Amino acid sequence: MWNVFKGALMVLTRKRELFVWSLAFPIILSTMFMFMFSNLDNATAFDPVPTAVVTDAAYEGSAFADVVDKLGEPGDDQLLDVRAFATAGEAREALSAGEVQGVLSVDADGNPLLSVTPDSGGLGVEQIGRTILNTVVNTYVRDADLVAGIAEDNPMALVDPDRIEDALAHGAATVQVSLTHAEPAQSVRYYYALLGMAALFCGQVGMLAICEAQPNLSPLGARRTLGATSRGKTLAATLAASWLISFVCLMAAFLYMRFGVGIDFSGREGLCVAALAAAALLSTALGTLLGSLPKVSMGVKTGLLTALTCFLSLFAGLYGEPCMELADSITRNYPLLASLNPAKVVTDLFYSLYYYDSLGPFAQKAGILLAMSAVLFAVSALFVRRQRYASL
Repeated sequence: MWNVFKGALMVLTRKRELFVWSLAFPIILSTMFMFMFSNLDNATAFDPVPTAVVTDAAYEGSAFADVVDKLGEPGDDQLLDVRAFATAGEAREALSAGEVQGVLSVDADGNPLLSVTPDSGGLGVEQIGRTILNTVVNTYVRDADLVAGIAEDNPMALVDPDRIEDALAHGAATVQVSLTHAEPAQSVRYYYALLGMAALFCGQVGMLAICEAQPNLSPLGARRTLGATSRGKTLAATLAASWLISFVCLMAAFLYMRFGVGIDFSGREGLCVAALAAAALLSTALGTLLGSLPKVSMGVKTGLLTALTCFLSLFAGLYGEPCMELADSITRNYPLLASLNPAKVVTDLFYSLYYYDSLGPFAQKAGILLAMSAVLFAVSALFVRRQRYASL
């Protein structure tokens, strides 16, 4: 049996055409994704609001200037990108040109003023910027009124700075918690979908392996049938070699994504290896089923696998944002149908490791893959057992 395993391994590794789709294709497509999605994750990142400030005498002599300077200090919590202008006219020109999203100034009484472009509606970046600037001005005015009221009602309270600080403190209305294992990034899902597609393409290895093991399709299969090793052991050794090659190809694609492209797998690389092993088992089972189809040529089997892979990858969201939205919609409305798509299950297998703290979703998806593999192997066994040969 060991000799059969080594022989099958040598035969399959010499079939260079297998590695075009199983190995080269996911690596090439990962490289393309790296350039295509380079700005995808940064598109939703928050940038400080570009803000024009009229730095006249009224502004420089107001307490509001200190607030703006504080909000414009560089750092992780920088809220405003302050751009100083000597006159209000220059600031409004910058606003009209779209260089800034608002103009801050101070009137003769020390009250802050905000000028923005007309609201076009929606929830775009400009609308968010307007909301932030409006909140800054309203908060300052409210706090200033509060201090003025305290000074009028109880002037002695202003002697204690701690009491003023407590009065102006804005208690946290929300508590930041993480509902996910890692900070979600949009681009990773496409790479996980690519691994799902690569897993199905690796079915070519199992398909060729089972064809090489059949005596009516391969001289090597005929010689093995006449050998001392039983047919069951021969098929088991052949499929083991097929699984190993599929696993190595998927592992190479995974390592390239992780270290070459820099895709985040949430620090669970060890479990990702287990996921790759399950995906390789599924690809071997799928290839075995197609390879065992009776009275079907190798070319037709290859075409079936390619068409099936491309079709199922569509519903795994591989082909862009509309397809990803379609895949999510099917998952929400028809979860059972989504669970029958091996490309989607492999995609979700990796995404569950990336997204969830619990390993429950990962175990569920892995169980589905193993169940699929068992069913495919069982059906393949029925096809193989029913095949009889008049002569070899």
